[in-house]
Amino acid sequence: MCPDFNNDFTVTSYMCFLDSLIDGAEDVRELSDAGILHNELGTDGEVAKLFNKMNTILVPSVMTYSEVKRQIHNHCKKMWINHAAQAYDTYFRIRWTFLAFVGAIASLFLSALQTYYTIHQQK
Repeated sequence: MCPDFNNDFTVTSYMCFLDSLIDGAEDVRELSDAGILHNELGTDGEVAKLFNKMNTILVPSVMTYSEVKRQIHNHCKKMWINHAAQAYDTYFRIRWTFLAFVGAIASLFLSALQTYYTIHQQK
């Protein structure tokens, strides 16, 4: 950040971009699980607090990550994705819940198939 150095603000822009993604410890945990962040600072809450405080002193380049931000915004605007993510978080957070759901659907399908063949059996 030296004034006599030609700088394109790539690092500070990346830090500000990460700050726009991180609001709390939950966001840090998701980014760590995705392999984007590697936390050796301490708790996820401490990392979130660091990013939220750091943004006040950084000077980003507005255009550096504008295309990525636009793609994220377009992705989040699609309503079916929001509903699918909300349903996943609500109902299928645990692997066994999803397997029970698949088993219930298979059971209903096989029951309907059995009923159909019982009604339409050959004479």
